[in-house]
Amino acid sequence: MILLAGVYGTAVQDRLTDQARAEALDPTPTVATLVNAAPTIGSDSTLSMPVEVAATWPDRAGVPHTGTVPAPQGLAADTTVQIWIDRSGAPVPEPTSDGDALELAIITAAITVLAGAIVLTALWCVVRRITLSYNCAAWEREWREVAAIWSRGEGRRG
Repeated sequence: MILLAGVYGTAVQDRLTDQARAEALDPTPTVATLVNAAPTIGSDSTLSMPVEVAATWPDRAGVPHTGTVPAPQGLAADTTVQIWIDRSGAPVPEPTSDGDALELAIITAAITVLAGAIVLTALWCVVRRITLSYNCAAWEREWREVAAIWSRGEGRRG
């Protein structure tokens, strides 16, 4: 199971690393200036989630663009945030990093090991249950043969 998890995790990392290289060819980082303040929404557990805020940014040629970009909650207007843009200047998600690929590969391998352990444990329980049923049936048959002799006192030894 561990070997399978390692192979599967390595395949996921290779695929995500290739995806990261392909994603890194087109997008370009740039700085966007927030037009409005980023609101604070939700509870303490959701404060780390970014919110969409109106912003302006230059494209690769320096032409200004406007639209919404993800920004951390609670930032004031005129604050700058780093974004990634494509060739047309539209914001795109940040490319996958090698660290993200490794993290997802480890998570995939761990889930594979856990799922395999659950399947093997369930299979073991089923086999034990079936074996116990057959053993109990065999013991019952043997007891029926011996019970008649022992209950008449004919089975005394020695």
